[in-house]
Amino acid sequence: MTSYPEKVPQSAPIKNFYFSLDAAADSKTEIKNQISILEERIEKIIQHFTVDDMPIIRFILNMTHDKEIIKGLSKALDRASDLVEHLDNLSSKLKVIEHAESDPSWFAYTFGDFSSSIDNDLKDIFGDNNG
Repeated sequence: MTSYPEKVPQSAPIKNFYFSLDAAADSKTEIKNQISILEERIEKIIQHFTVDDMPIIRFILNMTHDKEIIKGLSKALDRASDLVEHLDNLSSKLKVIEHAESDPSWFAYTFGDFSSSIDNDLKDIFGDNNG
């Protein structure tokens, strides 16, 4: 099977039926086949998405199979991903400022452009104050 639908197709509700043990045995085989197919698909998803080679989806599915909890987790991760990106950006800016505060000389010598300051100092030394 090369394409994976996002949702498992639902069957129409049955209101009346006749019970047959023979039909149940046939159904059991079909259910086992469907379970096998779904387990293979889930395993492919688990193996496809890892974080630092860790199949975190497996851990989540070992904790719960509750559809609403899993969907809620997905939505929460989606929202958090945008916020984390902004948090990381602001945190890196803050680190630069904090480093400049802790070692201002290094920061000035590393990133400072003293060319205009030198030009102004030379003008002051040689008396050229015209600008």
